[in-house]
Amino acid sequence: MAKASRKRKKSEQVERQTKKQIALGRKEARQNRVILISIVALATLIVAIIAFGVIRELVVEPNQPVATVNGDKIPADVYQDLVTYRRYNQYVQISNMQNALDEMSASPEENEFLISFYEQQISQMQSQLALLPQTAVDELIEDELIEEKAREEDISVTPQEVQDAIESDLRLALESPTQEPITGTEELPTPTPVPQEQVDELYDTILGNITLSRQSFEEIIRRSLLREKVQELLASQVVTTGLVAQPQIIQTETEEEARAALERIEGGEEFAIVAQEVSTDTVTAETGGDLGWVTTGQLSTRYGQELEDAIFSLPVGQIEVLQSGEMFYVVQVLDRDENGPLPTTILSQRRSEALSTWLEERKASPEVEIERLLTPDQIPEDPFTQSLAP
Repeated sequence: MAKASRKRKKSEQVERQTKKQIALGRKEARQNRVILISIVALATLIVAIIAFGVIRELVVEPNQPVATVNGDKIPADVYQDLVTYRRYNQYVQISNMQNALDEMSASPEENEFLISFYEQQISQMQSQLALLPQTAVDELIEDELIEEKAREEDISVTPQEVQDAIESDLRLALESPTQEPITGTEELPTPTPVPQEQVDELYDTILGNITLSRQSFEEIIRRSLLREKVQELLASQVVTTGLVAQPQIIQTETEEEARAALERIEGGEEFAIVAQEVSTDTVTAETGGDLGWVTTGQLSTRYGQELEDAIFSLPVGQIEVLQSGEMFYVVQVLDRDENGPLPTTILSQRRSEALSTWLEERKASPEVEIERLLTPDQIPEDPFTQSLAP
């Protein structure tokens, strides 16, 4: 009986020990599961953070707009490519001018004026570098407006036109300077054709220096060619006729001098003779006061608005004395045409400024919505500071 009792107690002890071990095992298993789940969760979080960073850097940030034009977004990566391109060109120009300045400095007395001019130009270009991040946004906003105009007018730039423009510039850079003939009877030497391998090599070198992809570089060129085409279209649409007049003037510093000149003319002296003797205007005195054919908006900057208004309102042939700005004038309108040909200089100016004038009007139009969204973190670092800066 005692032996059986001992066996029973031992069995109960083993059973209690086994249950305890099982409980401990279950507890340890739960702890391991918790630890494993925590490790997996942490790993998942780390992967998510890394993935978010990669997606933000490669997808989100490049597509964050620096501006919008009528709802169309200008992506940050397009902006950054343009800033890099413009910086490179600016540094190259500064470097070239600095090299020329260094050469001229060898003879400072002979090149005093040019040295001063080059120093001013270099200073201005260095100042422009600081403004470039903002001006690049303005350029891309204008490009969006130009794209809209091009679509309206069915204007486009083909990939082949882009390639032709790039290759033309590369070949021009590689060609040796043409030597001027010594006499008029000599023939100019035929330029040596540039091998295509050299053209391709130069292109790759430039892309490497600018740190731009071929696609990004060609897109910048495409936009510049489209700008040229729209400029040509707008220049061809400039009105060539308008209100014009042919005045002659005598400029004096006092009203007494102007009236004295008028008395001489009314006394029978020729207007041109009096103008040559009296007028203080260096532009017209030698020509007898003749301004030639002029149009509205042409004279106010130099002579004041009062004189311009008089020229387009006085009866033809009538002579008047008036004050415009701080000067006095004897003015006579010889002829006027409501729809005459515009002066050549004004017409050329309006044609050359056709695109910029149109852009200013479009940007000021209530139909155009422009929102600038550039943030400091979108401005790319300058990779050329050490390599190209003088």
